[in-house]
This record gives sequence, structure tokens and C-alpha cells, in this order.
Amino acid sequence: MSCCDSNTQKERIEFVCPKCSQMGSSVEIITLRSLLHDKVQMNIIENAHYKYCKTSDCDVSYYFKNSYFKIKDLKVKATHKNQDLNVFVCYCFKYTRESILNDIKTNGGTNALKDIKKKMKNPGCFCEKSNPQGNCCLGNVTAWINQVKAN
Repeated sequence: MSCCDSNTQKERIEFVCPKCSQMGSSVEIITLRSLLHDKVQMNIIENAHYKYCKTSDCDVSYYFKNSYFKIKDLKVKATHKNQDLNVFVCYCFKYTRESILNDIKTNGGTNALKDIKKKMKNPGCFCEKSNPQGNCCLGNVTAWINQVKAN
């Protein structure tokens, strides 16, 4: 079962970001191990229930109660934290905001969602290791496409 399967459930332990006081989304330790720089990985608390902070102007990426990592600790730019066009909205299949924007400008639309869904079946996605939010990117891709079309 992949992270993009609708039946995937994560344990719900609630606590807010220690910097912005907003509720984050649960991530697995594998996400932190895959995406945090080696120099900070020794600070990961094993068996902790980390959250990902989606608040765009908060400099926290992952947190567990009062322990946290910052955006600068990530190996990649995070969709929710960086609005640049060269940031991925799909990390597994390398779609950036810019590539989708260019596709829409050139072709009047995009097949990004269709392509991603096809590739999710074969070869499969690995969002928990590539996407800083630790789960499926389809919501981010859809939101970006809708934003571009609205403008």
C-alpha cells in the first residue's frame, strides 16, 4: 500500500507547531530520515510522532511537541514553504510549478495529474521518502493547476 492510497491511516496524536501554534500533519520517521540533512538527523527522536508544519511563513519543517527542525534543515525545497516556480509540487515524478505553468501556457492545459496517476501505478510513488509533507502530492498538484487556471 502506498502513501497515496486512500486507505492509508496514520495515528492521530494532536499537538501544534511550537512556533506558529498551527496544527500540522503527521509524518513518518522515514520522511525525516530521507529529507533532513545528515548533520541534524542525530536529533531525531525515535518513536516520536512528528508533524509537518504547512504554515507558509513559519520556519519550522517538522516538530514533535517542543522539539523541531527548521526549513533550512531540509535537503529539498518544501512546496508549502517556498513559492518559487522551481519548487516541486510532485517530488516523485519531478513536476515543478514552472513545468506545469509552462504546459498550461503552451497547450492550454496540462496532463500532469493524468501522468502522475499513471506513474503511481507503474513504477509507483515514494512520497513518504521524497515529499517533505510525507504523503501524496496530488492535492498540491491540483491546487497549483487550479491557481494557474484562475489567474
